[in-house]
Order: sequence, then C-alpha cells, then structure tokens
Amino acid sequence: MKKLFILFTATTIALNIAAQETPNVTDSNTNSNIKQAKGAFFIGGTAYIGYTDFFSFSIEPVIGYEFNDRVAIGTGIGTSVAAGYGTSIAMGVVDPFLRICAWHNDIVYIDFKTTAGIGFTNELQLCQIGARPSLRVRLSEHCEMAADIGLFGAQYTNSSGKWSPAIGVSATSAGLWFTYRF
Repeated sequence: MKKLFILFTATTIALNIAAQETPNVTDSNTNSNIKQAKGAFFIGGTAYIGYTDFFSFSIEPVIGYEFNDRVAIGTGIGTSVAAGYGTSIAMGVVDPFLRICAWHNDIVYIDFKTTAGIGFTNELQLCQIGARPSLRVRLSEHCEMAADIGLFGAQYTNSSGKWSPAIGVSATSAGLWFTYRF
C-alpha cells in the first residue's frame, strides 16, 4: 500500500510539472525568446447513451481547462432521462473529470478520463466512479471531437440500492463529445 501511495504521489507531481512547462518561441521582430503558455480553456458538449438496469440518455454542456496536450480537467452539467422497469425519470447530472492522454500524434489522441459523475432528482439516483477510455480527434487548432467507450469502475443505482462493477460498453455508456478551445 505504501508503494502504491508513493507511486501515485510521484505520478501526480510529474503530471503537474509537465503541465507547467512552456515552450520557447522566437519573436520574429526581435529574435528573442518568449515564453508561451500552453494552457487553454474549452467549452463544448456531450451526448451519452447507456444501458445498465435501465436505458438512459443525457446531454451535458462541458467547460474545462486543458493544461497541455496531455492533461485537462473539467465538468459537465446537464440533464438525463432514464427508463426501465416500467418507470421513467428525468434527472440532473454533474460529471467532473480529469482527462489524461496516454498517446497522441498531431491529430489523434487516446485518453483516459477519470470521472465521478452523479445523477439526481430530489435524491441521489445514480453515481459512477471510474475511467472512460476515449478516442479524440483534433479537427482544427481549436476544435476537437471525441468518443467515450464505456466505463471501467463502479456504479450505484437507486433502483438496485447497491454498488456494482461497471465494465465495458454494454455495461454502461458511450458518448460523443465536441469541444472548442480558446
């Protein structure tokens, strides 16, 4: 356990240091080096479709901050409709995330997005904790599209009243993203 904690701490420190790096850019007028920030805010939206104990559809506007090409944080806040067992429910959704890029070239990115999303009405209806693998494509300097592929973690549903494993596309959900970076 101690080794796992040390590994987690070292990884977090390394990611934070990498997020603070800024490249040197040469000013063409003066031939001097200028530090250029890499961070960027982004806005966008997601649409999720899922099936566990019930069918669900959700739409979430998203806002976040991309520290560099590899690390970003953000949250989606939206609405979801779920139906199953002869009932249906509309609920609010909050889905904070940390996105970490595992591999990329200039256009294609393979990410893991850790999330702790909740769905609620006047009480908790759904909670998901885990990682979502995703494939992200940079369409232009500012625009990106991504597809989330399932959830690998655990989820709680009010209908079952218990936590259960959530593994794979059929067990949870798939989503499409569109984001614009400033």
